[in-house]
Amino acid sequence: MNVFRKFMAPTLGLSLVALSLSANELPQKFGGATPLEWSKRMADSEMSRKGDTMFFGGSNPKARWDYTTSLFGLSLVKLAEQTGNAGYANYGAKTVESFIAPDGTIRTYKMADYNIDMIPPGKVMLLRWEQGVRAPQLRTAIATMYEQMQKHPRTSEGGYWHKLRYPHQMWLDGLFMASPFLAHYAKVFEEPALFDEAAKQILLMDKHAYDARSGLYYHAWDEKREQPWANRETGHSPNFWSRAIGWYAMAIVDSLDFFSPTHPEVDHINEVLRRVADGIVRWQDPLTGLWWQVTDQPGRAGNYLEATASSMFVYTLAKGINRGYLPREQYLPAVLKAYEGIIRDFMRTDPDGRVNLTRCCEVAGLGYTNSAGRTRDGSFDYYISEPIIDNDLKGVGPFILAGIEMQKLLAQQPKSFAARGWEDYERVLANINAPQFPARDFPITAFGAQPNGNATAAIRAAIAACNAAGGGRVVVPAGEWFTGAIHLLSNVNLHVSEGAVLKFTTDPADYPIVFTRWEGVEAMNYSPLIYAWEQENIAITGTGTLDGQADWDNWWAWNDKKKGPVKQKPGRDRLFAMGEEGVPVAERVMGDGAFLRPNFIQPYRSRNILIEGVTILRSPMWEVHPVLCDNVTVRGLKIISHGPNNDGCNPESSTNVLIEHCLFDTGDDCIAIKSGRNNDGRRVAAPSENIIVRHSIMKDGHGGVVLGSECSGGIRNVFIEHCEMDSPDLDRALRFKNNAVRGGVLENVFMRHVRIGQVAEAVLTIDLLYEEGANGAHLPIVRNVQLDNITSSASPRVLYVAGFPGAVVEGIKVSNSAFRNLTHSEVVTHVGRITFDNVVMEPKVRPKGLNSVPAPTKH
Repeated sequence: MNVFRKFMAPTLGLSLVALSLSANELPQKFGGATPLEWSKRMADSEMSRKGDTMFFGGSNPKARWDYTTSLFGLSLVKLAEQTGNAGYANYGAKTVESFIAPDGTIRTYKMADYNIDMIPPGKVMLLRWEQGVRAPQLRTAIATMYEQMQKHPRTSEGGYWHKLRYPHQMWLDGLFMASPFLAHYAKVFEEPALFDEAAKQILLMDKHAYDARSGLYYHAWDEKREQPWANRETGHSPNFWSRAIGWYAMAIVDSLDFFSPTHPEVDHINEVLRRVADGIVRWQDPLTGLWWQVTDQPGRAGNYLEATASSMFVYTLAKGINRGYLPREQYLPAVLKAYEGIIRDFMRTDPDGRVNLTRCCEVAGLGYTNSAGRTRDGSFDYYISEPIIDNDLKGVGPFILAGIEMQKLLAQQPKSFAARGWEDYERVLANINAPQFPARDFPITAFGAQPNGNATAAIRAAIAACNAAGGGRVVVPAGEWFTGAIHLLSNVNLHVSEGAVLKFTTDPADYPIVFTRWEGVEAMNYSPLIYAWEQENIAITGTGTLDGQADWDNWWAWNDKKKGPVKQKPGRDRLFAMGEEGVPVAERVMGDGAFLRPNFIQPYRSRNILIEGVTILRSPMWEVHPVLCDNVTVRGLKIISHGPNNDGCNPESSTNVLIEHCLFDTGDDCIAIKSGRNNDGRRVAAPSENIIVRHSIMKDGHGGVVLGSECSGGIRNVFIEHCEMDSPDLDRALRFKNNAVRGGVLENVFMRHVRIGQVAEAVLTIDLLYEEGANGAHLPIVRNVQLDNITSSASPRVLYVAGFPGAVVEGIKVSNSAFRNLTHSEVVTHVGRITFDNVVMEPKVRPKGLNSVPAPTKH
């Protein structure tokens, strides 16, 4: 690449106009492929080129235990989690596991060298251990890495030397080698002191290497000021090397994966990450979006835009945004521009289809001499003198990881906007339109259905005919009909006529295994009673009844906590474990013996949906559950079902949803908005957003409108108005439930003109201590919640808000509201800004003020 390219006239691509694009115009492809496709191409190409040369016992007798091969291996194991391709995981693991002998000793490794570069293979081993690879030799090898770090030489403050032969020196590189391993080990083997150790190393490096003038970090620091490259006053090396800063940046975001947000140093580490990110963005090349080999000297003769550091920076920024460490709005333009630049300027495709990451600095260090005999003195001339090659693994691994995080980042992009308040209500409503259907009817009786008989085959045939004809209504006439699973197709309206009762059988065999989502985790499980997969323009309408026939002798018995061991618990635990471990969904086969009940109505990855008018009774569990859907109208339903987990309407990872004129009497959450559970929710990375709830009645249940707890993909832009919530068995009106395992950002929630009678706990509950509480690594955030014109007559309190140090509850506003007959104290812990404007909070028994003076006696 011409180093003077920055002075050429720019072309108007994404990089120059990203800020002017609306969010839903952001690209999904770069150079004709998605980021995940680029990661797969890079992985396939490098695996093809390398073959077995990185494995012990392969064709390369010089293969060794090494941080570069294990970085590539780690990226492959993580790529397998995203793609479900076990071949990546097997190859990636072998870059490490082939060196481990049956007795757990590590071939080619010498602890006596105390080389911190030998620790990164431990990250692969820990990830594999978490995924269930529990071989004894693996545990022994992990213990060896732990033992080295326990004995590793240190500076006087406790900072790890880079190597025994590099005494008293801390390098930015070394932070990536050790801190994420220590934090991961601390989590897996419950060694909390190691969190302190990992944090200390990050903070010591920040203390000694940060340069406030440039906003960058020096490559290394010599405590003794004895090295030829060290500044005699500060101990700093002379220059800022981009890849060294990249190592440090990755170290921070990777370490934070494992920290609990309650750890006392988490806020400090986040401050350091923002400093690193600000420096990265400050020195981004304005034309290409990339970074120079010597960071702060763009355009200097000999300097060049470098691929390994650019890939590391994209990975760090994208992951920081995805995890909530970095504000999306501030860093998104930089990361989009950078990834575009990497694909445009660094990627080359060979005639055989293999791709190459070009312009990689092969190596750089400090002290001693390089292979050409040049002193590694940290000078500008030294850094630009090292060889420039293709496909250095120190760039290939971060490039693959960057693609994974970019894919998540683009999946999380707002499809509309960040709502500010009720001024954005009409904008949301305008995007929700119920589908229309041709005036053609397909009565199920025309396909063989008989009253009081099993109509499964007839309904299936009517749906197929209706779909083939271009659409219309499949009509269930008045009378009683029995059926198994119903699978809707595009342009089909299942119309349940007045007087019709469609009863669903309770034989699990009538519900074939399909791709579904169960309590926020994708799985292969029993079909929902009514299901649609990737369909458009579908509906369930009419004034008839859908009866799931669930009771304590069939479906509900699978989660009967009153009768001994709960049948669903082993299957539930197994599914959740597979979700955490990234097992491909196709392998998460539940069904017989797992006892995971189907939902009632579940359109999946579908759009333009109407569910209107019907009464829903006795569901196995969640009643109306659109997943990954767009443009959904739920109108005029009566949902009466008091079994376990009988939530009324649960839009999950769905966009543009209207719920109106409904009656909910469920015994569980009336409406629960969700977006996936834990790691599986973060993998799918799709929020629920642009949701309107209005003119509805909420009776028995845990909450009227609830956000969570499966909310790892985030929830935003929720509008609630003109509802009534009243029952001695309704616990809260508006509820947020989340924790540090779920994580996710819940924001922009607006409620107005809601009348609340009796609730058991509070009008507004924000519970971030739900279930696992603070014991996790994913910061829960609740912000911009506005309540206006709310009245309650019998709630114990207005607020029950329980946060914890490190969690965020911010921007809660209550206005023009009256809450009477309060009986309990307000609960507010670890909360930011709460404001009240024109609010009455009146206790049931009003105490007399102390030292009050009675009114004067009139004479």
